[in-house]
Amino acid sequence: HLPPKPRFFKSRNNAQDGHEAIRPSMPSLTPEQVKNSLTSDQYKLYKLIWSRFTASQMTECIQKTTQAEIQANGYTFKASGYYVDFPGFTKLYIEGKDEAEEKSSQLPELKKDMPVRCKELQKNQHFTQPPARYTEASLIKTLEEYGIGRPSTYAATITTITSREYVKREAKSLVPTELGEVITQLMKKRFPNIVNVKFTAQMEENLDEVENGKEEWQEVLEDFYGDFEKTLKEAKTAMEGVKLKLKEDETDIICEKCGRRMVVKTSRYGKFIACPGYPECKNIKKYVGKTGVKCPKCGGDVIVKHTKNKRVFYGCSNYPECDFVSWNEPTNERCPNCGEVLYKKKGKKPALYCAKEGCGYTKTITTEDK
Repeated sequence: HLPPKPRFFKSRNNAQDGHEAIRPSMPSLTPEQVKNSLTSDQYKLYKLIWSRFTASQMTECIQKTTQAEIQANGYTFKASGYYVDFPGFTKLYIEGKDEAEEKSSQLPELKKDMPVRCKELQKNQHFTQPPARYTEASLIKTLEEYGIGRPSTYAATITTITSREYVKREAKSLVPTELGEVITQLMKKRFPNIVNVKFTAQMEENLDEVENGKEEWQEVLEDFYGDFEKTLKEAKTAMEGVKLKLKEDETDIICEKCGRRMVVKTSRYGKFIACPGYPECKNIKKYVGKTGVKCPKCGGDVIVKHTKNKRVFYGCSNYPECDFVSWNEPTNERCPNCGEVLYKKKGKKPALYCAKEGCGYTKTITTEDK
């Protein structure tokens, strides 16, 4: 598995040399040698870094495509896929995926006229699926492909779109909110030249030229702000007095002071409920995120809460009279074995599970459950 000579890799076009790669300082120190000196998380992290780095200096994995026709009882079954001719670096490291993929098309090694035995017959019907939602990893990969941003700005970009609630996290997926869709449409309409993949990538290249001393920063900024200032003035004029109203902002709470239907507002301290009649009516209320599930202890409403570190957990609206609390979201489904409430367990394989000691019931979450 050792190549005849060391392997070298070219830097990507958008690589910033000031950001050094994370790699083991002593490759001879294997993860197993240091396992007893590390915590579980430290060991997993070191193993990932060491394995990926070492695999980068191993030989390539060789896979061969194959097509097979199997004759059985007058019928012809066809299979196409690949088999591993030489494992190479995959002997040590295989990259994980954020999204669950269909079963691998890897086939066992087959030879002409060899007898095969039927283990199982399955009837499967496949439908065209829409493209998967972006995850943080796939979004960064797309930004890299289009030349948008740099490694030092990817984290800030994701933090911005999540903290401003342009997207929300569902498991690992980034799902656009109504606010995000409205803002995107507004930006496309008012700033078509700027909300443009080619423009953004070109701007990144111009900034790189400035960094390398090939362009004067004053000229680059002047070229940009000339058109931008004009477009901004036009947008300000056209948007003067315009208020964007979102459907998801409306609540079923009626203002007891003026009778209007109250709406959800966001400040730098978080969400709150306010009267849309401001400034004539200044009535506000505390925002409570309801899950639509009843408390399994007292029958109150289960609401979304946050720790000081903004980690989400679930509690009862009747606190402190009721002390129900859970990291995992309770559902309206009941365990078929014991009748207790089922909880949602997130992760690569989301599932519903029963928390009652000794029950152990679990159920894989399907598309219908979601």
